[in-house]
Amino acid sequence: MMLFNVKISGMSCASCASSIESETQKILGVSSASVNFATESAKFEISSNEVQTLIENKVKELGYSFTLEMETEKKERDGITLFWISFTLSILLFMLEMGPLKKVVSLKTNYYLQFLFALPIWLWIGAKFQISFLNFLRSGRSNMNTLIGLGTSAAFLYSTLITFLTEQTISWGLTQKVYFEAVGFIISFVLLGNYFEEKAKRKSKDALNSLLKLSSKSALVLRDGDFRDIDINEVVVGDTVRVLPGGKFPVDGEVLKGSSAVDESMLSGESLPVVKKAGEKVFGGTINGDSAIEFIAKKIGSDTFLSHIVEFVENAQNNKPEIQRYADRISSIFTPIVLVFSILTLVLWLFFGVSNIWGNAISNFIAVLVIACPCALGLATPTAVVVATGRASLKGQLIGGGEVLEKACNINAIVFDKTGTLTEGRPQILDYSLVTTDDNLEILRDVASIEKLSEHPLAKAVINFALDKGLKLIEPDFFEIHKGMGIEADISSSTYVIGNKKLLEKFEINVVEEENTIIGSYIYIAKNKEYVGKIIVGDKIKSSAKEMIRNLRDRGIETWLITGDNEVVGNAVRDELGIDHIIANALPLEKAGMIEKIQEKKFKVAMVGDGINDAPALAKADLSIAMGTGTDIAISTSDVTIVKGDIEKVISFLDLSEGTMKIIKQNLFLSLIYNTLLIPIAAGVLVIFDGPMMPPILASVAMGLSSISVVSNSLRIRNLI
Repeated sequence: MMLFNVKISGMSCASCASSIESETQKILGVSSASVNFATESAKFEISSNEVQTLIENKVKELGYSFTLEMETEKKERDGITLFWISFTLSILLFMLEMGPLKKVVSLKTNYYLQFLFALPIWLWIGAKFQISFLNFLRSGRSNMNTLIGLGTSAAFLYSTLITFLTEQTISWGLTQKVYFEAVGFIISFVLLGNYFEEKAKRKSKDALNSLLKLSSKSALVLRDGDFRDIDINEVVVGDTVRVLPGGKFPVDGEVLKGSSAVDESMLSGESLPVVKKAGEKVFGGTINGDSAIEFIAKKIGSDTFLSHIVEFVENAQNNKPEIQRYADRISSIFTPIVLVFSILTLVLWLFFGVSNIWGNAISNFIAVLVIACPCALGLATPTAVVVATGRASLKGQLIGGGEVLEKACNINAIVFDKTGTLTEGRPQILDYSLVTTDDNLEILRDVASIEKLSEHPLAKAVINFALDKGLKLIEPDFFEIHKGMGIEADISSSTYVIGNKKLLEKFEINVVEEENTIIGSYIYIAKNKEYVGKIIVGDKIKSSAKEMIRNLRDRGIETWLITGDNEVVGNAVRDELGIDHIIANALPLEKAGMIEKIQEKKFKVAMVGDGINDAPALAKADLSIAMGTGTDIAISTSDVTIVKGDIEKVISFLDLSEGTMKIIKQNLFLSLIYNTLLIPIAAGVLVIFDGPMMPPILASVAMGLSSISVVSNSLRIRNLI
C-alpha cells in the first residue's frame, strides 16, 4: 500500500468531505480515505499509482476537483470579487423593491429590471449552488450548497413566474410578490461568509505555512573550485555548502569548517541559539548567526528534518478524532433532514397560513434552507485540530492529530524511561575532587590527555570537562590499557594510574574512601603511586524534570519510572524527583509487559521514552511520547515527538490537549445550539406568539456568522502555549 495526498477544492461543508470519503472507498484498490474539510485536503491509502486516476475521476464526478495551494488563494481573491459584483446588483434590487427606485417606473417594468439584475447573480455568480442542486436532483447527494441552491432557485423561479405569467399566477392564487432581492443578498452574504471562512481557515494553517516558508530557495555550493549560488533542487548529497552570516541553512548536513551560533527556534521552539562547530549537525531552515559556516550536505529534499516535520504535521491535520467522526455523522444526515423540514414548513404555511399565504410559505421555506447549513458543525473540530497541531509544531511538539489530543485528556498515569528522558542522556562530570595539594587543573589536564587515547565511553566526558575549562591537552609518553579496569600512562614526568578501585589495588595503591551520596561511575586517580582524587561521571537529571513531575502530581496523574539501571540508581532518581513508583533492572522488551500490567489496574497510560529502544513500550502504551534529539527523532512511531528532548513540554502538551478539547466542545455546542434554536424561528414559529418572521436575507447573515464564530473560537488555541 502507498499513501496519496492531495488538495481538493469545491467542498462547502463536512457533508462534502463525508461524501468523497464514502464514494472513493468503494473504488477497488482504495483501502482507506480521509478527507478534511477545514484543510481542503485528502489522504488515500491505495494499492497502485493507477488508482490515483480513478480517485480523481470520482472526485470530479462528485462535483469537486484536485487543486494546488496557489489555486486556493486565487479562488479566495475571485470570491471577494464576485461578492462585490453580487452585492452591488443586490443593492440595485433592494432599491427597486423597497427603496427610492420603487415607483420610478411601472410595476411591470420594475419586475423586469429586477429579473435582469438577479439573473447573473442566480445563474453565474451563484452557479456552484445551482449545480449542487442539480447534482442533488440527479444523484440524491446533498451538501450545504444544495440548501442554498434549492432556496435561491425556489425564490428566483417563483419570482420569475410572478414577473412573466402575472395573469396565470393570479388565477392560481399565488401572492403577487417577487423575491429577487432575497436571491441577491442570500448569495452575496453566503459568498462573504465563505470569504471570511476561507481567510480564517487559512489563518488556522499559518503555523504549517510558516514551516513551509522556512526552506531556502537557493544554496551557495562549491562547484569547480568556486562557491556558486544554485537552485536548492540542484544540491546533491556530498556537496560542500557555505552559509553566510544571517543566512538560512538550505539542507541538512554536518559542519566542516567554522563555528557559529545557529537559531533553531523554528524547529525546536528553543529561543537560545545553539553553537555549531566542526562535526556537529545542522538542519535546513535554521538561521546562521554571525560567522560563516561550511558544511557537507547529508540530507536533501524530502529527506530533511524540516520536510519530515511538515509531512508529519500535514498528516496529523488529516487524522480525525472520534469527536469529529461524531460531528461528521451528524452533518451527513443533517442536510436530508433539513430538506424534509423545509418542505414541511412550506406545506404547513400553505395549509394553515392566514394571510399572504404563498409569500410567507416561500419566504420561510427559503429561510429554513439557508439558516440550517451544517457548515459550522463541520468546521467545529478540524479547525481546532489544525490550529493546535500547527501551533505545537512551532513550539517543538509534533502531535499526530486530533485523536492524540483526545487521548491525552484521558491519561491518568505516565511512565518514564530514565536515560535521555528524565536525564540528559550523555555522560557528564558530576564531581571532581582531589585529596592532594597539587594543582588540580594540571592533574585534570594530564588525566584528560591520557583519556584522549582511551576508547572507554566515559573518556569523552572527562575530555570535554577539561576543554570547557580552557585546558590544552598534551601527548602522553607512555600509554597502556588494563582491560576492564583502566589505564596506566606516563605524562609530564609523572606516572598515572586511572580507573576503577581494582586497578589501583593491583598497583598496591591505597584508596582513601570518603562518604559520597552522588550516584555515578567513579574514576580513581593515582599519581606516582599515590592516590590523589577521583572523578564521578554520571547522567545529570534535566533541570526541568522535578517541576514537571510536581505538576503531574498536582493534576492527579500517577508517575512511574521504568529503567534498565539498578535499584540504587533508580531509587536515587525517584527520590530526587518525587516519582510515585519505580521498576528497575528492566530490559527494553520487558517494558511493554510492565506497561500492560499498569493498564490492567485501570490506568490510561502514557509512555515517555527516547523513541528508539523504548519502541515496544511506546507501542503498547495508550499514548506514546518520544523525546527527540536531532535527526534521531522517531517521528513515525510515536503519537507525540518532543523536539530537542525538552521534558517540560510534556506539561505544555497536556495543557494544549485539554484546552483544545474544551474549545472543540464549545464549537460543537455553538453550532448545534445555533441550528436547534434558529431553524424553528426561520420556520416562523414566533408568529404563533405574535412575533416576527425571519427574512431569508437575515438567515443568510446568521448562517455566515455561525461559521465565522466557530473558526474564530478555534483561533484562541494559539494562546494556550
